[in-house]
Amino acid sequence: MKAIDNIITRFEDYVTVLCFSLMSIVTLVAVFFRYVLSDPIVWAEEVARYLMIWGIFIGISIVTRKKAQLGIDIFVTMAPENIRKALAFISHLLLIVTYALVLYLSVRFVVDSAKLGNLTPTLRIKFFYVYLAMPIGFLLSLYRALQIFVNEYIRKIKPDEDREEVYL
Repeated sequence: MKAIDNIITRFEDYVTVLCFSLMSIVTLVAVFFRYVLSDPIVWAEEVARYLMIWGIFIGISIVTRKKAQLGIDIFVTMAPENIRKALAFISHLLLIVTYALVLYLSVRFVVDSAKLGNLTPTLRIKFFYVYLAMPIGFLLSLYRALQIFVNEYIRKIKPDEDREEVYL
């Protein structure tokens, strides 16, 4: 299972870096063409937008893997240790439920989008391909949230311990 996890990790990292790198390059080239050559690239803004969408949705799983979600922890840090542990547990459960719900809704949205067959304005590709980033990103995020939950609450592996993690 560790091999599968390594493949997923590489996929997350490479796709996110590739999307944001290409988005930056396309944007810089578009600015150069527009303001230096006075010959704008019509499709550049659309491509940059879709690369950003893919980068963000796949990047959510990286944030989940690294446990770097935004949160307000002032109340948690002021609470006693046993309450902190309970709040962390509830937080992890809520994260899993949220990812599962959003995954379900995004799959329904993408299926509906595929049925409609709408095309993007400039590139004339199906919106389905753009929207596919949502279920893929939330599936990866759900996988990471479940992985953390299993490691920390079922196997009771603390994040700072030097043990091999359990992979789903």
